[in-house]
Formats: sequence, C-alpha cells, structure tokens
Amino acid sequence: YPPNVRLIRMMCTGMVDPKYVIKALLEGADAVLISGCHPGDCHYINGNLKARRRVKLLKEILPRFGFDDARVRLTWIGASEGNVFAATIRDVVNEVKALGPSEARGQMVL
Repeated sequence: YPPNVRLIRMMCTGMVDPKYVIKALLEGADAVLISGCHPGDCHYINGNLKARRRVKLLKEILPRFGFDDARVRLTWIGASEGNVFAATIRDVVNEVKALGPSEARGQMVL
C-alpha cells in the first residue's frame, strides 16, 4: 500500500471512538479506514458490530462537519487476509484522490 498511509492499531474496532475519527479528518487526514475482523469472528464478542453501528452514525453526522461520508469506510478483513487489506487500502486511496482535498480540513477545532 502507499507509503503516505498511516496505520493505528487497535485491539478491536469496537474501541474506535467517533470523536477521534472526526478529529483526524479535521486535522488533515484525507480519509479514515476502520478495518476489523468479520462479524461472528470478534474476539471481544460484538466489538465489530458496535463499530458498524458507530460508523453508521458517524456517516450521518460527517456532513455537519463539512465532510463527505465517503471519507470514512468500514471493512471486514481477517488477520490472514493481508492481500485483501493492501488492496482495500489502495482502493480507499484511489477513491480519496477522486474526491480531492477536503474543504472542511482545518476549519474547526475539537
């Protein structure tokens, strides 16, 4: 995947707080990809389902901050699917390039 991609590892996607996703976008991230284990395979039982609910709500409020909801994406990729992970990151990078720079970047402080 491209060298300008920054990874932040979490124990579980259910631990991703939406306020930090918004903060990342406001501070200059072009997009945020949240990727975790497949539904039914969560070590923490329902963390990925919690993440799915949070991302759904996050996508609803992103326009209020001036962001296209396409700048946040949730995917299910297992630990053994390294090739799928790399391909997904390349897809997200290409989609973000098509979106262009965010107009809302740096407009608000959280």
